[in-house]
Amino acid sequence: MMKKVILILSLLCIPFISYSQYSLGGSGLMNVPSADMHEDGTFTVGGNYLPKTMLPGHFRNNTGNYFVNLTFLPFVEMSYRCTLQQIENEVHKKSWQQDRSVSLKLRVLKEKKYVPAIAFGSNDAFTTYQLNMFSDKGDNRFFASVYGAVTKNLPIGSHYLGVTSGYYIPVRKQKINEGVFGGIRYIPGFFPQMELIAEYGGEKVNAGVACLLFNHVRLHLFTYGFEAVSGGIRYEFKLFH
Repeated sequence: MMKKVILILSLLCIPFISYSQYSLGGSGLMNVPSADMHEDGTFTVGGNYLPKTMLPGHFRNNTGNYFVNLTFLPFVEMSYRCTLQQIENEVHKKSWQQDRSVSLKLRVLKEKKYVPAIAFGSNDAFTTYQLNMFSDKGDNRFFASVYGAVTKNLPIGSHYLGVTSGYYIPVRKQKINEGVFGGIRYIPGFFPQMELIAEYGGEKVNAGVACLLFNHVRLHLFTYGFEAVSGGIRYEFKLFH
């Protein structure tokens, strides 16, 4: 019976390398970025459940987002994301709107045997009416951040350990990301379709797990500051080679 279970899991979970910043739909850890990137030509689409405790103050309810992500060059990655937001209009009727935002990552140094990867990126730093990411105008940039990150993946026998550190560059007075961040990502050699992640995002310590199914479907679940639980699903494949 145990052999059958192991065989089924092996068929369901076929290796497909992905470095995902799960909550925002990009590459990174659970809720913080890294210098890792998806392979060139990788396309992902998915959605997340987001508890209000991990969101800016403008969000007063638990909500979610959906996204698309494309790595269209070996060193450039872009995500487009919509986050649902409940509001009350003038007659106090509740309705839902979508906060649209874009993430961009540029890897300036690719990881080598003795050299870590280095990348710079931004989340929700621009709007149609405000192209200056350091301006306090444009109040809908709820997730605004600019960062630099360094990542090194270390093989330990058949296991892998990824170490990331970085710094959020101040963008606006009202911001949710600030200062130093970092984390670790562990992939066990006996089950490489699973990854365990622990991270510090400037305010909270988060921990979570992700698993790949059917070579394309990735599920994740993590606790935000051990106060709330977030999770999601994404479908990922190579759009071109």
